[in-house]
Amino acid sequence: MEINEDILKRCGKNDRKAQYELYRVCYPLLMSICSRYHQNEIDSRAVLNEGFLKIILNLSKYSTQVPFNFWIRRIMLNTIIDHFRKEKNYITNTAHAEHADLQVVGGQDVTLRDNYDAEALLDLVRRLPKATGTVFNMFAIDGYSHFEISKLLGISEGTSKWHTSEARKKLSAMLKEEERFTLKLKSQ
Repeated sequence: MEINEDILKRCGKNDRKAQYELYRVCYPLLMSICSRYHQNEIDSRAVLNEGFLKIILNLSKYSTQVPFNFWIRRIMLNTIIDHFRKEKNYITNTAHAEHADLQVVGGQDVTLRDNYDAEALLDLVRRLPKATGTVFNMFAIDGYSHFEISKLLGISEGTSKWHTSEARKKLSAMLKEEERFTLKLKSQ
């Protein structure tokens, strides 16, 4: 993603047309990040808009030594983490209900198969419980360590590892169920 320095300068001067152009250029990258963490497009767009506002308000802090797409990606991830922290009380209150519904599947890791495309896998990740999906995304996709996740989300490292393990189990079960469904359809 190439960003014209002129657009950034005009955005810094509160030029609405330049801000719109920057939004249009950044939207695909930012939306791809948000949609991994939220189960629906409305929530993804709400967080994206909040993150983009932070990007606009902090443009004066941007240094050209860091690629722009890395800088905005970090701001978006921090915005998502902030949202997670705000929802933490809700998640804590519903955690017991989530644990009651767990299916124990053998200790198999989820493996990508040739017949699953990225969008189908993303859909499965979106179906995970909110806390489990957030931790899984941070660990498996964004590359955070369990230590970093524990500090960012205010949970223990053990809880981070549990959520990652649980996500793998649930994703494995969902993949097996989809395979059974597909085989059943093919046999009819």
